[in-house]
Amino acid sequence: MEAFDAAGVTGIVWRRVLPAKEGQAEAIMRELMLLSREAEGYLGSEIFPPVPGIQDAYVVLYRFSRGTHLRQWLASSRRQELLREMDGLLAAPALEFFFTHGRKQAGSASSVFAYRIRPDREEAFQDWRRRILEAVRMWKGFLGTESFDALDGVEPEFIVVVRFDSRASLDAWLKSKVRNDFMKEVRAYVHHYTLRRISSGFEGWFDTSENTAPPARWRQALVILSALFPVIMTMRQLLSPIFLVLPLPVAFLILLTLDMAFLTYVVMPHYSRLMNFWLRPGADFTWRGELAGCAIIAGIIAITLLGFLLL
Repeated sequence: MEAFDAAGVTGIVWRRVLPAKEGQAEAIMRELMLLSREAEGYLGSEIFPPVPGIQDAYVVLYRFSRGTHLRQWLASSRRQELLREMDGLLAAPALEFFFTHGRKQAGSASSVFAYRIRPDREEAFQDWRRRILEAVRMWKGFLGTESFDALDGVEPEFIVVVRFDSRASLDAWLKSKVRNDFMKEVRAYVHHYTLRRISSGFEGWFDTSENTAPPARWRQALVILSALFPVIMTMRQLLSPIFLVLPLPVAFLILLTLDMAFLTYVVMPHYSRLMNFWLRPGADFTWRGELAGCAIIAGIIAITLLGFLLL
């Protein structure tokens, strides 16, 4: 049995819908939800509509008992038909994230891709990115993906992080014919791209020892997201002058170096202790504790969004 199949999997989907298309899009999303309930391994799903000034997209959560069941659902023909109907209603390609709920896996490995897109090929690139992410989700050992778009006002650079349960699974994907065909195609859409492999995850930002297992990966991911978002937005604001005088790669290197240093030595030691009750729920953990942890994370993200939207 694969490590990815040993525990439940949660999917989170962001869909930003075109104005006046909300009714059609919501109907399709509800049909997708009803369809998912018939799939093997289905555990639950929920739709959160946009909130003016805070959340500009529909957020859909769904959970399956195993990764194999999730893959079967992702590959279902009816789901693909509904997604094609949805494409014309979206203001931007949907973003999907997947979190596994195992305590600790034997190991993990990630690849980080950075692309510089040709100005006249952005639409073709977005379609290519959607298709390659659909393909990698079916691959053995897949754990999740994250996509980061370019900041407004800078060159169109995109970053995609793909995580696998082991270095062997990652290398198998990187060497596969499926991926090689995709990479040949993308050369027409980008000036260049870079690839980095990363072993393990972010356990160093959390309290781990011989007798303490790391928190569940999906909990780590949400805590890191809520810590990274305000830090990177604040640093980007403070360091905005360097983007005017330095080459873009140099400016980004300085920004990311300071972000990681500040997170590692200032933010995460205190924040991880604050969130320890939620990161490692004990036997007496209740829904109130779950709600409190989620509220802290959502509150930090919401305050950051509002603060920078009002600047």
